[in-house]
Amino acid sequence: MCKQFLTAIAALMMIISFHCKADIKLINKLIEDKNYEQAQIEINTLLKSDSDNPQLLFINGVLLSESNKVNEAIKVFENLTKTHPNLPEPYNNLAVLYAQQGDFQKAKHALEQSIKTHPSYATAHINLGDLYTRMASESYNQALQIDGSNKSAKTKLSLIKKLFNFQPIRKNIEIKKKANNESEVAKIEEPDSKNIIEKTSNNIPLAEVESFIDDWKTSWEQQNFESYINCYSLRFKNNNGQNFEQWKIYRKPRVTNKDKIEIKLTNVKITEIDNGFEVSFIQEYKSGNIDSRTNKKLIIETNENQIKIINEIS
Repeated sequence: MCKQFLTAIAALMMIISFHCKADIKLINKLIEDKNYEQAQIEINTLLKSDSDNPQLLFINGVLLSESNKVNEAIKVFENLTKTHPNLPEPYNNLAVLYAQQGDFQKAKHALEQSIKTHPSYATAHINLGDLYTRMASESYNQALQIDGSNKSAKTKLSLIKKLFNFQPIRKNIEIKKKANNESEVAKIEEPDSKNIIEKTSNNIPLAEVESFIDDWKTSWEQQNFESYINCYSLRFKNNNGQNFEQWKIYRKPRVTNKDKIEIKLTNVKITEIDNGFEVSFIQEYKSGNIDSRTNKKLIIETNENQIKIINEIS
């Protein structure tokens, strides 16, 4: 969830002026170039004279999301579902943002509303399938926390990873223009899923990196220290100067001997760097009386198709 990310508002065939269409093309280009500040200035200018235009509001929601202003983006899309309840796209985008925050029930409801509004809207059907996959994965992980030797849960979780190439919530938005008709409104879409799972220049599929992060998180939750520490490179060294052996000693009492550990990762972003990847996310940790929320970054090296954490920053 969700391979079909913040999708275009192609279904909105509203009548707008030629000047407005030209402005929208400019805004789309600014977003494509990641010039979010200037794009926001342009969209705010248009909204001053046309504050109820659903397309402008939709693009504003996408822009806010790309600028990591998720709560503001949610408000925009929530208002769109109230003022234009027959449009399926805002519901779909709300579902993606809810899922990013780990609120799968809200995401499910939003997708069901999207499908109810437009039963033939394929993107919402795909996203709902991806969401069910995610929810199933979470349930199997919960089962393994209770009983780490449960072979059935392990097998089914493994099948989900292999069959569905399950992706954490992390996608960026891309902007594409309709090539066949310049007078039509530009589309805002996520890259095709094939671009998500293909091999990178490191020759490692992103899906494999995501599976590695999931295994790291699961081994921590299950307090399986050997599996957990095996995720780290022998060349590990953090910003506090701790090497692998020092990190191993430091982490063991913090990973084991706990009543229960719950970890949730949201806003996961994977960036390819030289010889590896940078993975950033928000980590929510609960155990006993500890309830923390931390911005974390893992620096991952890839060597002979092996994936290991070489630095951890929080």
